[in-house]
Amino acid sequence: MAPNDDLLPVALKAFAELGYEGASVRDLCRRMGVSHNLLNQRFGSKDGLWYAAVDHGFGALASGIVSEFDADRYEDDLARLRFLMVRWLELTAAAPEVVKIINQEATTGGPRLDYMFERYIWPVTKTVTRFLRDLEREGRVRHLDAKTWHFLMVHGASGPLSLRALSERFDGRPASDADMRRYATNVVDVLLSGISTEVPPPQK
Repeated sequence: MAPNDDLLPVALKAFAELGYEGASVRDLCRRMGVSHNLLNQRFGSKDGLWYAAVDHGFGALASGIVSEFDADRYEDDLARLRFLMVRWLELTAAAPEVVKIINQEATTGGPRLDYMFERYIWPVTKTVTRFLRDLEREGRVRHLDAKTWHFLMVHGASGPLSLRALSERFDGRPASDADMRRYATNVVDVLLSGISTEVPPPQK
């Protein structure tokens, strides 16, 4: 385990719950169980801690996708795309803090949003868009631009996964892992059926 790996999930959750401006250095130190001096020693500043925590959160999402997404497992691009979308939603359910932080920073913009967009959001969106363009050229899906895909998936489909309290009001109980997977599979099938000109191959 890296020296800061035990602190960064706590910091990520704090920023997600309080927002960057609302998370004071005192709050952060108290939650992480460290002194102000240690925070500065390890991260330089509150700003440095935010970037480190965001890198940690996005890194966990990326490693989860990579470790599970074996390109050779699916020979068909539509099946690959479906698997990747379902897997992303499942990972988001396990780490909703990342989406919360995106939502916070997206309301006003600035260098923190620029950092997330250029380093994480756009590369993922570009990869999915490549799948979509290839499928579109083959006549298998209708056109869907990158912006629409992003907002449908990240700020639409992931809503019940990142807004757990609201989601539980509809269900009347906390969602189980099986509930999350069922939701992710169903919503991806709905999204793909809206643009697909064919029935996607079943996921193994």
